[in-house]
Amino acid sequence: MVQLILLAAAFLAAALVSFIACHVVRRLGVVDAPDGERKFQAAPVPRLGGLGIAIGFTLAALATSFFVPLWPEESGLCAALLIAGAFTLIGLADDVTNLFARPKLTLLLAACIGAPLLGLSPSALDTPFGPVSAPWLLFSGTALWLLVFSNAANFMDGSNGLSMGSLAIMFAGLGASVAFTGDSGFPPILIVIAGAIFGFLIHNMSGKLYAGDVGALGVGGLFGVFALVPDLPVWTIATLALPFLADTLLTLILRVRRGESLLRAHRDHAYQALMKAGWGHWEVAILWWGLAAACAAAASVGAAGGGALPFIVFWCLALLLSAGWVAIQRQAGHVIARL
Repeated sequence: MVQLILLAAAFLAAALVSFIACHVVRRLGVVDAPDGERKFQAAPVPRLGGLGIAIGFTLAALATSFFVPLWPEESGLCAALLIAGAFTLIGLADDVTNLFARPKLTLLLAACIGAPLLGLSPSALDTPFGPVSAPWLLFSGTALWLLVFSNAANFMDGSNGLSMGSLAIMFAGLGASVAFTGDSGFPPILIVIAGAIFGFLIHNMSGKLYAGDVGALGVGGLFGVFALVPDLPVWTIATLALPFLADTLLTLILRVRRGESLLRAHRDHAYQALMKAGWGHWEVAILWWGLAAACAAAASVGAAGGGALPFIVFWCLALLLSAGWVAIQRQAGHVIARL
């Protein structure tokens, strides 16, 4: 009972500090202006909300660590926080200085490679034919996972609440998966980051503040590295990330088929097609929150069941989300032939 009270206090403290920090960063003058290509807002909006999340998370996590372990198994946690800090700084630099695409990608790739160098990688990739544990494959797979997911979180950050709210649910699903597969319970640090995101969402859902790259890359990178700390099945992690991965990867395939540059801003994601069709920010966010919650529940069940279940759960949901993506795109006229 005492621990539950402490965890609730940690959530509320992170939310409060994040809310206050976000209120401050709104006044720093760094704004996200309409560009006529990808951004839907009618006027410039402050965009350093991710910095407020980082401040709320850091201060509340430090306070919480005096009362309960942030993660029952501390191995890998410091490395995860270090890499997540690198993602956050890259995003902050991009928000403030508008980095060119290639230098930004180079910095992100360096951070992604740093994770397995610091020991953050799965022990094996489970397949129906047995585990694959080749070191070169796990190393490259870890770097690729972080690069793809952090960019996916950034690509999906184009509608109020969608990316950050979905990430909060993914963190909750990660914690539930950890709790169901071990004796350590729900890691408190995941409750802290969820609280910090909640404090930001109060500003964001009213359209007064955007997360910016510091938020999308920072919080996306944080989920990416935190997912590597526990020894969860790779398919469980991928299932948690499906609401982002399905839309992002299928949109990239669509653009490749049309011969378009992958580095150019666009409005081809399924959530953007829904907004162009008249959906509001709340409607799109609630849809993706629902998808994230469904994937989090399924991932937790798969992790608890073990064996081939995480593999089966992932591919069943991947097929369902892919079918939904195609249906949305065809309705919007983006897919006129089979993908």
